[in-house]
Amino acid sequence: MGLYDTVVVPCPECGAPYHAQSKSGECILETYSLEDAPDAMMANVNRHAPFTCDCGIRFAVGPGRKSTKI
Repeated sequence: MGLYDTVVVPCPECGAPYHAQSKSGECILETYSLEDAPDAMMANVNRHAPFTCDCGIRFAVGPGRKSTKI
């Protein structure tokens, strides 16, 4: 099993947190908010996108570190 870091991305519709995994950056099993995640980690944050919230919205991280409906 490989290591990764987690970026908490809020759903653009209801604001519920989604825990997105990134395998770029340090990969030391840290958890970051969307705003505080290192730039290197953000390069891979959408690797499992689109994300699906329990409210039914599908989304990804877009420009400006904003969660965006797809």
